[in-house]
Amino acid sequence: MAGYKVVISGYYGFSNAGDEAMLYAILRALREVFPDVETTVISGKPEETARRFHTKAIPRFGGLSIGRSLLSCDLLISGGGSLLQDVTSSRSLLYYLSIILAGILCRKRVFLYGQGIGPLRRKWVCSLLGHVLSHVDAITVRDEKSRKLLESLGVRAPVYTTADSVFSLPRVPLDRGQEILRQAGISVGKKVIGISVRNWLDADRWAEPFGDYLDRLAEEDWTVLFIPMQWPEDQQMAERLCRRKPEHFRFLEGTFSAPELMSIIGSLDLLVGMRLHALIFAALMHVPFIGISYDPKIDNFLRAVGQEAIFPISAFDAEKLYNKTEALLSGRTSFGSWEAVEALRKKAEETVQILQDVVKH
Repeated sequence: MAGYKVVISGYYGFSNAGDEAMLYAILRALREVFPDVETTVISGKPEETARRFHTKAIPRFGGLSIGRSLLSCDLLISGGGSLLQDVTSSRSLLYYLSIILAGILCRKRVFLYGQGIGPLRRKWVCSLLGHVLSHVDAITVRDEKSRKLLESLGVRAPVYTTADSVFSLPRVPLDRGQEILRQAGISVGKKVIGISVRNWLDADRWAEPFGDYLDRLAEEDWTVLFIPMQWPEDQQMAERLCRRKPEHFRFLEGTFSAPELMSIIGSLDLLVGMRLHALIFAALMHVPFIGISYDPKIDNFLRAVGQEAIFPISAFDAEKLYNKTEALLSGRTSFGSWEAVEALRKKAEETVQILQDVVKH
């Protein structure tokens, strides 16, 4: 496959650790299967993406450069995440769908890589999505609910349920994560709880009980560390939640690579998270976690690993979360088996096998 050219579309270049991890996983998989592959990533910050991932990169709204790249490529990948949903906005969905449609019109192979589809609220969006996606070569989705949604839309392209692309990443050593923790002033010997939060709808309603939970943690002999998955937005939300006793908490500042975040989270005793990929990193590193649901993708992931959200963010229960935290850290409650996580690793590897079949035919 010497000189095989691939264009990758997704929410890249916006300091979102989850999306950057998916890009890292996709590029890693492509380079293992096609050693001489030439990749071009559509990015919000193309220079940064090119530097971090050793790939060509073009501007997200660079119409001419996107058009030229699609005309000269062999394959378009619409890379993982919840790109095709209209809850936050239908405009972003239309953007990603327009890239897919452009690939189809350029008569290129088009492959959806470990996507999460939906939620979809508008009938015209459902109709448009069903029509366009019927003309791609293959679709892999990260959960069964996404597959059923595509089926209900009448999508005629082959659809496979695999897993989030990040599940294909191998476990990493803890050395780098422990070094970062030391630099953040975290002493060895205490239990360390990682917190991954994000701003979300009606934050005024759940910020106060979340702060109550954090106050309870501050009374214990535990270290509480906030881990930003999107900088600086997550940092701002963290500071808002713990404003009553900020001196009791530690904050990681800036952005980190996927391997660094895996190493950091692998060095924790427990992760409490809203962010999907913070939870996935914990699962990959076999660190117990408690998921708080703000979106169906969290529930889908937790079900896939034999867990369930402790509650939706709209019904935040500080007492319930504290009791679960204490039970896991004290060993009174065991987390469960990691077999489901390893099964998802294998499912993620199937995505690459399906992609190989698409390329061969």
